[in-house]
Amino acid sequence: MKKVIKKLLREGLLKEDATGKHLIVVDIQPEYKSSFGNMSEELAEYINENYQNLDGLTFFYNGYDTLGMIEENEYRNWWYEQGLNEDIAFNVSMYDKGYAFFRFCIDSGIEDQSIVNLVKHMINHDVNDSRELDEEFWSSFIEVYGDEDVRELLEFSDDCLNIPDLMDELRGLSNIVLTGGGVNECLKEVEIALDALDKQYTVWGRFTY
Repeated sequence: MKKVIKKLLREGLLKEDATGKHLIVVDIQPEYKSSFGNMSEELAEYINENYQNLDGLTFFYNGYDTLGMIEENEYRNWWYEQGLNEDIAFNVSMYDKGYAFFRFCIDSGIEDQSIVNLVKHMINHDVNDSRELDEEFWSSFIEVYGDEDVRELLEFSDDCLNIPDLMDELRGLSNIVLTGGGVNECLKEVEIALDALDKQYTVWGRFTY
């Protein structure tokens, strides 16, 4: 059912906004503007008009510490230039979220639920890097979930899946509406992280790319 709702929201067949919810903005930043056009200005206008009615607002981005991209103060200035009210732009929570922690699995075509299952099992066993997983772990994982594909991909690979610090940031959030992108890249990583934490959320198609 959750996949159906996500699809309907993205296609605009269900109406959604962030009133009374925690709005999370993912990677709407200058480096990706060619992918989302005027979305940043439109989202800034929405936030300005509805900020008092939000349950919370957090911006996740790929920054200097992650990819040598925009620094936090520059990112705040950029949102101010997009039209976000100064009091919001320079006080709202912003977090350099890390990059590509699940992408090897996503880009290799592993089912989202299989990735979620692995992330959950790693968290339960206090392991942060799939290169550290041993035979005992994989045996218990297969016994619980039966997902052979993700084991075959990762068990002897130099690439990895890792549990990001972002998970700790997400644990404290609830009643979430996701915006941003890309829908099959960084936004999907945040969705998988939320699913692994059993967090309820919706994806707002109007403001995704």
